[in-house]
Amino acid sequence: MAGESIQAGKLITVDWGTSNFRAALLDDAGEILDRIQAPKGLLQLEKGMLASTLTELLAPWLSALPDTPLLMAGMIGSAEGLVEVPYLECPASLDDMAQALAPVPELEGHRQAYIVPGLRGRSMSGNHDVMRGEEIQILGALQGTKPDAQTFCLPGTHSKWVSLEGRRVMTFSTCMTGDVYAALRSHTLLKRYTTQGEHDPQAFRQGLAQTDQPGGLLHHLFSARTEVLLGDLPPQASAAYLSGLLIGSEVHAMVDALKPQGTVTLIANRQLTALYADALDARGVNTRCIDGDAAAIAGLHHLATHADLIRN
Repeated sequence: MAGESIQAGKLITVDWGTSNFRAALLDDAGEILDRIQAPKGLLQLEKGMLASTLTELLAPWLSALPDTPLLMAGMIGSAEGLVEVPYLECPASLDDMAQALAPVPELEGHRQAYIVPGLRGRSMSGNHDVMRGEEIQILGALQGTKPDAQTFCLPGTHSKWVSLEGRRVMTFSTCMTGDVYAALRSHTLLKRYTTQGEHDPQAFRQGLAQTDQPGGLLHHLFSARTEVLLGDLPPQASAAYLSGLLIGSEVHAMVDALKPQGTVTLIANRQLTALYADALDARGVNTRCIDGDAAAIAGLHHLATHADLIRN
């Protein structure tokens, strides 16, 4: 990237989770000047390596922009992260996060750096629930929307279903759908039957439809074996069928519990939002889809602006 463009950088944002590191260099208006991404999430790194990994990955920007602030979100603020940042208790205004940013001490060059707090609350079942990183995506997705009651779904390893009133997160509930999908395909009998091929929309919708039949998810999961074993489902379509079972069960349960009014906002990558949009459409629920990476960057820029971190 040209040095002249780098010099226009006013904010470095980092979305650092368990699997991936994503950073963006922004100008004062929030436009992306450059990106740095690496498969170096917290699960791949020892806690003592986080600060050095951060400076190593961001080296091209840090050397050129010694006074540009750094704003981070995600699992980097957990107990396994760089600095453990206390959760904000729900109901919580997303704008309150600007007053609760946690400074990161002793970064190389004494750089001004902060981590965004996550949220904690009670789920629909009354249990404790937490999020780190998704709150930034929600904030980014809210820009330019009307401040009314809304339902958000953030699909992923641990999907979040979030109820908002205006800019306040009232409650949220987590579903371990992506985690269970990976575990079933890697550590159960289904490993031998769920061959990964090109996504099969028909098999996925077959899985969605199966969740309307009696017996429940634990019963339906065995059909991911028997439909292949007895020849009714091609092996290369079985992973899509299993995905349909899991996403369909999640969406069925959440829609029944939340009874969303109006459109559900989906925030994730295009592949995941398309699958959840299909599942919600099957329940008669309209959706709008927002890219998760873009939403995270927009949310971090909004927070930095409200916290007066960006100066000309």
